[in-house]
Amino acid sequence: MIIVAGGGHALEVFDELKLIFPERINQGFLCYDQDPKKLKFKNEFTVVHTQQELLNAIIVPFYFCLGVGNSLIRKKITEELIQLGGVFQPVHSKSSNISDSSTGEFDAMSQTFIGPEVKIGNGSLINVGAKVHHESVLGEFVEVGPGSILLGNTTVGDFTQIGAGAVILPGVKIGRNCKIGAGSVVTKDVGDGVVAYGVPCKIKS
Repeated sequence: MIIVAGGGHALEVFDELKLIFPERINQGFLCYDQDPKKLKFKNEFTVVHTQQELLNAIIVPFYFCLGVGNSLIRKKITEELIQLGGVFQPVHSKSSNISDSSTGEFDAMSQTFIGPEVKIGNGSLINVGAKVHHESVLGEFVEVGPGSILLGNTTVGDFTQIGAGAVILPGVKIGRNCKIGAGSVVTKDVGDGVVAYGVPCKIKS
């Protein structure tokens, strides 16, 4: 098992992996981080820094988890590792509540709620305590910040980042490549590529 990046989010992902896949941690675990200053993950596990080091250390195919939150970085690393023979392993915390009618290959951290008929695109991250209610549709590599609430029938485009504690009201549509500020309350549709924040949420750029 490989975890990508050795920062703060990776620590939270690792704690979940110990509960979900203890055998993979025991059988061999690596951290892949291109920062050459990072030599050990949690002062215990080997960190490799280049594609060649990674290939020398693993057997193809291999499983990897994303230990970084940023949407565009998640996409870049996922594509890179799939080309090397990797298989993305979504992380679903044992404390998450995910409807069996929801679909997608996404990460759901601790205390998250994913309601019925929700569709979430590949590589998206539903962070700690966030809630995505019924029939919502999220694109690929969306980042939903800790404690955010997406009420029923919301739509969020690819690569959009929703800040911690934001609330998206029912039926609201948010475009691609947007950034919604922490604590915002989104009451109206938001187009592509904008930064928006506030209560009520307003477009700033």
